[in-house]
Amino acid sequence: MQKVLMVFIIPLIMLMGTIVSATVLSGKISVSPKFIEQLDALRKQSENNDFRGYWNEPNGVRPVASVRFDLSSDIGVALFREGAPEPKADPVLSLDVLTGALEKNVVVIRPKSRIKFVMRSPFDHELYAPGKHDFKPQKQGSNSFRPIDFYSAGVFEIKCKLFPHFQGWIVATPATYVPKLSQSGTFTEEDVEEGKYTLKVFFRGKWILEKKFEVSGKKQEVAFELKDVNGVPAGDDDAKSDSEKPEPKKENN
Repeated sequence: MQKVLMVFIIPLIMLMGTIVSATVLSGKISVSPKFIEQLDALRKQSENNDFRGYWNEPNGVRPVASVRFDLSSDIGVALFREGAPEPKADPVLSLDVLTGALEKNVVVIRPKSRIKFVMRSPFDHELYAPGKHDFKPQKQGSNSFRPIDFYSAGVFEIKCKLFPHFQGWIVATPATYVPKLSQSGTFTEEDVEEGKYTLKVFFRGKWILEKKFEVSGKKQEVAFELKDVNGVPAGDDDAKSDSEKPEPKKENN
């Protein structure tokens, strides 16, 4: 009887020794006044008015609208844990195609994932991604869908032959976690493994923010600010790590 018990107890002890502590990670991404000013300047310089939702030209009825920036749509956020294994592909994602725009301007996925572009517009679209050989322009009518596989990591700009101002971004990257932001820029990730992390923020074709931090304890809060639409150059004072700033709130085990 003792031998039988030992057979079960020893593997159980070994299993318990491999359990990794998990943290509830709460975060917030915000934008500085400088960022909004730069965004407004870009909008005014834009020749094809490719900033969705802006009322760019005065018409005698409505004034030109101020810049609106939707953190849940206009940026993409990815978390990378140091030493983490390569992530699996995401479940198939349905992404609505609205009239002249995607439902989200930036979508972050893992490599080998599939996106199903679902047409919600009453008008035909011909979506394509320059440089992606299997995503050529193809007419897509209302209520139809088109599956596209993003096999490898990369940044893919999504355009449309019939709507020249159409612009979206699919970012395939081996992120450990892909936080979903609220409109106010907050996110929560459950069961985050402890360790060293890098947070990256994507905006208008490139990564504009990269910050390192460490996750430990049962709960942790982090906050990051976007200060420059072009990103912060290495060595800039704005690029100081968060370890040089007041520590985020933690609750240790």
